[in-house]
Amino acid sequence: MKLDNFFKKAIFFLFSALFFTVPLFFTPYNSELFEFNKILLVYSFTVLILGFWLARMFLLKKIVFRKTPLDIPLFMFFISQVVSTIFSIDPHTSIFGYYSRFNGGLLSTTSFLCLYWALVSNSKKIDIFRYIKVSFVSALLVSFYGILEHFGHSFSCLFFEGKFDVSCWIQDVKTRVFATVGQPNWLASYLAVFIPVTSAFFLRANSIKTKIYYTLLTTSYFLCLLFTGSRSGFLGFVVSLVFFWASFVFSRLKYPSKLNSIIKPSVFFALFLLFILSLFGSPFAQINRYLQIKNWFPKNEAPVQAEAANLVVEPQLESGGTESGIIRKIVWNGALDIFKANPLLGTGPETFAYSYYNFRPMEHNLVSEWDFLYNKAHNEYLNFLATTGLVGTGTYLLFIGFFLVWGTKKALKSTADNFLLSVSILAGFTSILVANFFGFSVVLVSLYFYLLPGFFFILSAEEQENLKVSKISTFQTLSFLALALSSVYLLSAVINLWRADYYYSLGQKLNKGSDYVNGYQMLAKAVEISPNEPVFLNELSTVTASTALLSYLQKDESAAPLAEAALYYSDLALEKSPKNLNIYKSRVRVLYTLSQINEIYLDKAIETINKAISLAPTDPKLVYNLGLLYGRKGMVQEALDTIKKSIEMKPNYEEARNALAIFYEDLGMNKEALEQLEIIYKNKKDDPSLLQRIEKLKNL
Repeated sequence: MKLDNFFKKAIFFLFSALFFTVPLFFTPYNSELFEFNKILLVYSFTVLILGFWLARMFLLKKIVFRKTPLDIPLFMFFISQVVSTIFSIDPHTSIFGYYSRFNGGLLSTTSFLCLYWALVSNSKKIDIFRYIKVSFVSALLVSFYGILEHFGHSFSCLFFEGKFDVSCWIQDVKTRVFATVGQPNWLASYLAVFIPVTSAFFLRANSIKTKIYYTLLTTSYFLCLLFTGSRSGFLGFVVSLVFFWASFVFSRLKYPSKLNSIIKPSVFFALFLLFILSLFGSPFAQINRYLQIKNWFPKNEAPVQAEAANLVVEPQLESGGTESGIIRKIVWNGALDIFKANPLLGTGPETFAYSYYNFRPMEHNLVSEWDFLYNKAHNEYLNFLATTGLVGTGTYLLFIGFFLVWGTKKALKSTADNFLLSVSILAGFTSILVANFFGFSVVLVSLYFYLLPGFFFILSAEEQENLKVSKISTFQTLSFLALALSSVYLLSAVINLWRADYYYSLGQKLNKGSDYVNGYQMLAKAVEISPNEPVFLNELSTVTASTALLSYLQKDESAAPLAEAALYYSDLALEKSPKNLNIYKSRVRVLYTLSQINEIYLDKAIETINKAISLAPTDPKLVYNLGLLYGRKGMVQEALDTIKKSIEMKPNYEEARNALAIFYEDLGMNKEALEQLEIIYKNKKDDPSLLQRIEKLKNL
């Protein structure tokens, strides 16, 4: 029995560490600081938890698996992801996730589902209370981190550069904080989960000291959420609190004896949140006009200036420009077109970055973020619809709907003490659903998306009976040894994923700094550790081509074999990820670089970019670059026609119009060149050099 208790305590400790460390964990040593490190940490904990769980089974000589009402919906969802992965346009990406996002592939989904079943099979009610309180502490540290960022002090900069300011970030972190989560919307989605839960603990508290503690927790989460400037997170928070308070009103009707002891603190709590909003405002300027105290007493200033001062601009999908809602509608339409072409199973989990560009609406060319990479639909439900079709989306929604319906019924039957906590977990889950409508799940949000239902089940279920332990046999001893070795092997695989990305990140930086020799060495190490990752092979191909050109210019005989190696790595990358538009674009750059060694590579570059255009037929940049390649080859008329086509696709394409003007000038077609420059000048009147070119052409 002592050994079984040890295993159970180990599982409890690992889950506690999981909930505490994942929100806080990131490093500056990788190609992606936040999501990559968090998902590897989740994988590590999953391996260890599964190892101890299986060890309990071998020890007890029986299956330790607790059935829940969500088993069938979750299993159906898992099967849908497996089938969609089998028929994916890029199975590697569908298994491991899109490189830079990492969450959402079959591997991460499997990990979260294993954690769900491990949680419900090895936890008691008291464990769930402890997990929640550990989560509170971690969220408090994250929110404190974010609040300090708002006031110009980032621990990240202190750790990275020894400066307790925000100078280490390119992003305006003071305006929109992201703490240890990596992006304001993700941080807001995470914090919104806990506000209704801390509210429930506040209302359940019997002492003033405890109520003050939960008030401080909620205040910290709420302040940090406001400082993210996230509309989607704020909407998730609002919907979750409406759900929670509506349920609370119902609880007062159901338990009238509790009315006097609960109504005063609840009113105080609501007024307190409104007071915070009145001080700091919300992400919505329309609300702030009436709610924020500073707007109640207008100053003597110009109306336009006053309006500008109160304006809160929703961030774009990546960074400033066209209003976010406009871009989202375009991307959502593209996602629907993907679904229409692949209605049953979609294109495969996490393949949106590849499939979207084949259906990308032409109007996307007219927004400011027209050439950004969109690897998600920025709507979790449309993303599922596009990548996993009706089967994947249907089972995903079945799980959500079943949990909400079953959970609500279960909460209504619970005792007065358990009612608020049960409803608060449902409310926290609801906040994720709302935020995901305008965004997508990341590692931290997915962790609670899958495990909050586990919390709910344990809190509402009867305690599990004690299991009998038999004496340890030789078979059990060998089984423990095999489990230990398997766990060590899987953990080493996770560590190698981190090491490979570490070398990849170093190689990328060296490559960008034109240190091609050292960059090649780092990337070669990354490929040696992880030979099947197309992203590594693609970058290695790029740096090898640059090294080949450098050798050629130095009249080194290694130029030719290096050129062949560059193409070999590119071929491998395309073989493993045949629909990856980024690899095609990189291949074009590789071939263009090699064309300076041998002109034959220019024809291959033209061939490759035409294949890329077939994958992204509405991308004007690809068409424009094809025109430049034609020009390099001396095919002037083809170059002119192709660049004109790119301008038809994007009439405000300044770079293409400028290139067209240069072609016209070289051909002596000054009138046509002047026409292109004057069109550019209409939107760029502050460019004196452009004006000089125009005047020069007019005088010819």
